Amino acid sequence: YQAVNPGADVVSTASVRDLRHKANGGLLFRHGDSTISGGFTYSTENDYKGRNVSLGAHTEAYEHNTQFDLSYAKSFDSVCNRVQPSSATSTRFLALENSDGCFTDDPLRTTKPIDADSFQASWTQAWTKIFLTQLVYSAQLLNGFQSNPYRSVIIGQGVKAAENHPENRGRHSLTLRGTVFLKPLHAALKLTVRGYTDSWGINGGNLEGEFEKYVADWIRLGARGRVYKQSGALFWSDDYTGGDAPLGPKGQYFTGDREVSPFTSVMAGARARFVVPTQGKRLARIFHGVEFGGGFDVVQFVYDEYTLAGISVGNARAYIGNLNALVTF
Repeated sequence: YQAVNPGADVVSTASVRDLRHKANGGLLFRHGDSTISGGFTYSTENDYKGRNVSLGAHTEAYEHNTQFDLSYAKSFDSVCNRVQPSSATSTRFLALENSDGCFTDDPLRTTKPIDADSFQASWTQAWTKIFLTQLVYSAQLLNGFQSNPYRSVIIGQGVKAAENHPENRGRHSLTLRGTVFLKPLHAALKLTVRGYTDSWGINGGNLEGEFEKYVADWIRLGARGRVYKQSGALFWSDDYTGGDAPLGPKGQYFTGDREVSPFTSVMAGARARFVVPTQGKRLARIFHGVEFGGGFDVVQFVYDEYTLAGISVGNARAYIGNLNALVTF
């Protein structure tokens, strides 16, 4: 197929510019060592609108050495998509060209719902003065439009269609974290192990380590690394037009999303945090405290099957930086 049809096997037409607005609010009730919280978040982008309601409960026991947390969140989101011909099937659907006309009365645009129910429970335990652990279980149920509306996939000789994902997805993860405080070094070592599985057939896991050290009372430096590996979705294929397994069609669904393919990622990064000394006084007679921080990560992806028109992707690397500031009154 590649010999007579050179070019990309996945085409994405998403706009490269977007503007996101977000507003949120919440309430918290505290009684003794227990708290109950609730919140609401609304966000909007050129082609996506999100609404989220959350509830949480927290309690502590055994002289605050044991903590339990429960949370639930419900999301009601909307995704912009193009209007498809009434007689067309999923193999003839066309991808969204751009976000022009989204969330307006444009007759060529429509919206697709996606709802999510998210649950989380955690147990945090301080075993000694220098050692603590945390066990976290998370689950999520999704229903609705989960494809990328901009992405097309070649599914046959000269046939290109908007990718088609299942509308339902259930996923679970279990995470165990451990932290050891190294008093002689004035530092902390953190280790994390996480396992993941979902109803699309993706199974994954990661191992992460982090080292943080105070080089002064007002400067904290850290370094971290992570290795992650996952299998591919049941409907994943790098070429739906045919070929020997693992290539070929995979039922009624097809995707161009490399994140549901089998792959491994390796991350390394560093971060720093600076606290402006106040010596118990307000800065400029206003601020209780001022903090600055930043970080930089490099992530290398190794794809087992995902290619660009049959050519392996060897330079799949991400560089991620962030800066932040915190001011308290």
